[in-house]
Amino acid sequence: LATELRAQGVWNSTTVVVCSEFGRTLTSNGLGTDHGWGGNAILLGGAVAGGQILGEYPADFSEDAELNIGRGRMIPTTPWEGIWSAVATEFGVDDGDLPAVLPNLENFPEAMILDHAAVFG
Repeated sequence: LATELRAQGVWNSTTVVVCSEFGRTLTSNGLGTDHGWGGNAILLGGAVAGGQILGEYPADFSEDAELNIGRGRMIPTTPWEGIWSAVATEFGVDDGDLPAVLPNLENFPEAMILDHAAVFG
């Protein structure tokens, strides 16, 4: 994909977001694991500042961990809005219009929102 997009001269204006639909619980239900909340996303493209991991990796996975709400269901440390805010601004959405594009954005502290400059350099 990257080779073809480079050949077409559009790699630097392309952003690809690959997201897991859901995470998994850390403990078994007896037949496997259940759907959880903490997934992952990968961004790539010519403008993406690659080679880094953004967001916060949980320091504790124990049953008593602050982010573990039981049975290994981990609360994500970066919301969808944290990723899509940077992508939306890269696509030209003004900061003032982000609440209309991402209506849940105001529900998260700014520290959980990925900075455009960190994602796109």
